[in-house]
Amino acid sequence: MADNIEFALSGQAIRMKNIEVSVSMPIKEKDQSGQASSTATAEQGIKAKELSVSGVIPYDDEGQLILLYSLAEAQDGGGKSVRYRVNHDIARKIKLREATFVGSVKASKAANLLAWQVTFTLREFFSTAERKAESRSKGGATAQTAQGTTSATDTPEELSWFERVLKSLDTAIGPYEEDKK
Repeated sequence: MADNIEFALSGQAIRMKNIEVSVSMPIKEKDQSGQASSTATAEQGIKAKELSVSGVIPYDDEGQLILLYSLAEAQDGGGKSVRYRVNHDIARKIKLREATFVGSVKASKAANLLAWQVTFTLREFFSTAERKAESRSKGGATAQTAQGTTSATDTPEELSWFERVLKSLDTAIGPYEEDKK
């Protein structure tokens, strides 16, 4: 088993073996069919993403288990759960930057190993969907472009790789001017 650090919270490495991280993003909707057999629903928005983390901590590395539980229990000055910057490959790819512990942190004896099987969940704090909704509610200024209207609050990090390539090509080519007659 490799001892690479794959997961960190605000710079604190969480060393686990056989680490598995999965992500979920609830999309809430409400049934609009009443008692009918219709499949009509009303969208209620995209909710915060959640990272489910599981892995194994060897018995001889109990400091990691203690660290994990102390991070999960930590509260800020206002008595709220501490927010952590999440450093993991999946978190970066889905733009999950800060999260708090939710649900439960579990540790049990791993089958046939001298180790704890550990699982916990982190929920995104101030999600991308929340940032976009806040931007819309503030009535972000708009700018007219050759492609249409875009929000001035759009940032390059919200663009996909392909969109960034297209944007750089568009900038290099310059604006389209019709032939003057």
